[in-house]
Amino acid sequence: MPLGRGGRRSILLQLILAAALSGMVGCASVPPAAEAPPPVAEDVPRTWSAPPVIENRRLLGDTSTSNATLAADEVLAAAIAFNPRMKLARAQRDTGAAGVLAARERANPTLSLSPEHLISAASGVSPWVIAVSLVWPLRTAGKRDLAIEQALAADDAALLNAAAEVWSLRSDSRSVVCATEFAWARRALANEEASLRVDLVTRMEKQSDAGIVSRYEVARARLDRDASTLRLHQSDAEVVAARHDIAGLAGVPLAEVELREPGDDCIKGEPSREVVPLEQLEARAIGSRLDLRAKLAEFRSADAAWRTEMAKRYPDLALGPGYMYDQGDRKVTFSLSFELPIHSHNEGGIAKARADRDRVIAEAEVLQATIDSEVAKAADQLAQARAQLTSAQSLLQQSQALLDRDVERERAGELDRPTVLLSRIATLSARVDELTAARAVADATAALEAATQAPLSSPEFNTEAARALLKGQ
Repeated sequence: MPLGRGGRRSILLQLILAAALSGMVGCASVPPAAEAPPPVAEDVPRTWSAPPVIENRRLLGDTSTSNATLAADEVLAAAIAFNPRMKLARAQRDTGAAGVLAARERANPTLSLSPEHLISAASGVSPWVIAVSLVWPLRTAGKRDLAIEQALAADDAALLNAAAEVWSLRSDSRSVVCATEFAWARRALANEEASLRVDLVTRMEKQSDAGIVSRYEVARARLDRDASTLRLHQSDAEVVAARHDIAGLAGVPLAEVELREPGDDCIKGEPSREVVPLEQLEARAIGSRLDLRAKLAEFRSADAAWRTEMAKRYPDLALGPGYMYDQGDRKVTFSLSFELPIHSHNEGGIAKARADRDRVIAEAEVLQATIDSEVAKAADQLAQARAQLTSAQSLLQQSQALLDRDVERERAGELDRPTVLLSRIATLSARVDELTAARAVADATAALEAATQAPLSSPEFNTEAARALLKGQ
C-alpha cells in the first residue's frame, strides 16, 4: 500500500537520523588531533645526588649512597637519567608496543546511505528510493592472528634494541671512566718526571760550573726537561678532555664531574681473573648478545610476514546487510563481495616476503660469525695484554730494586745526587710502561665485554635490569 507524503517523510527522516547517529558514535571514540606539546623543561638538578640517579644506581645493584671517586656505576646511572639516547631507546620501545596495539585493532564497518528521487515517478507511487547498507570487513585465513604475531616479534626486537642502547651506555661509561683514570695517573707521573728533571738540570748546571760535567750534558738535560714539561701539558689536556667526555655522557655539568677524583679500579684491573675457555666465551656471547637476539626476533617477524602474504592468496570478505525503501516497497538486502584471484595470486608479495626472510637469516648468520671472530680476537688480545702487563711489572720491580740500591749507595757516599735522579727517572719510565700495559689490559677487557655483552667488571648489567630501566620516562 503506498504511503502518504507524511509517512514517506517520516521514514526518510528516520533513516537520515539513524545514519547521522551511527556516524556520531563512530567519531566519538576518535580524539581530536592535537599538536605535539613542546618539551617540558626538566627541573631535576643534574647532579650525582639527583633522585633519578640514586634510583638508577639501586636498579643497577649499587647500594652505596656516595662516592668519593669517579665510578662507572654512578656515571651509568646519571647517563640513564639524563642522556638523550635513553629517550630514543624508549621511543623505539614505544614504537614496537604501538605496533602491537595497531595489529590487535579490528577494522570498522562502513555505513553507506544512498537516497534517490525519481523525477518522473508514476502517479500515486513514492518517488524516493533509499538504500542503507552496513559493510562488515571479514579477514580470512587467520590474517589477523598473523599480524599480531608479526607485531609481537617486532616489539621484542624493538625492546632488545632499546636494551642494547642501555648496554652501549654501560660500555661507554666504563670507557670514559677508565680513560679518565689513566689520564689522571699519566699526569701524576708526568708531573713527577718534570719535577725530577728540573732538579736534575739545576744540579747539573752547578756541576758544569764546577767543571764536573760538560755543557753538552747540561744542554741535553735541558732538552729532556722541556720535553717532560710538554708531556705534562699534554697530560693536562687529556685529563680535561676525559672529564668533558664524562660530562657529555652522563649529562651533568663539568663542575659536577670535577667534584670526583678518578680512582684506580681500571688501573688495577683483574689480571689474575680465571681465564674462561674460548668455547664457553663463544657460547656465552651467542646467548647474551642483544643484537643477535633482536635479529632472531626480526626473523620471527619476517617469517610471520611471509605467512601473512601466503594467507593473502585467500581473499578477504565484505559482508553488507542493508535496508532499501524502493518507491514504497521495503526490502532487506544482503551483499557479499571479495576479490577474484584471476590475474594475481599474490606471487609478488610472497616472493618479496620470502626474500626478506632469507635476508634476515643471512644477516643472523653473518652476525653470529662476526661474534665468534670478535670473541676469539678479544680473548687473544686479553691474554697478550696480561702477559705484557706481567712483563712490565717484572721490569718495574727490577728497576725499583736498582733504585733502592742506588739510594743506599748515595747514603754511603758512593754516588752523587744527579745519578740517583737519573735512576728515579728510569724507574718512572718503567712505571709509565706498566701504566701503558695496564691500559692495554683494560682495553682488551672492554673489547671482550663488547664481544660477549657480559660484564667482566663493574658496573654489572643484565637484560632484566635494562628492562626495568627502560620503564622510566
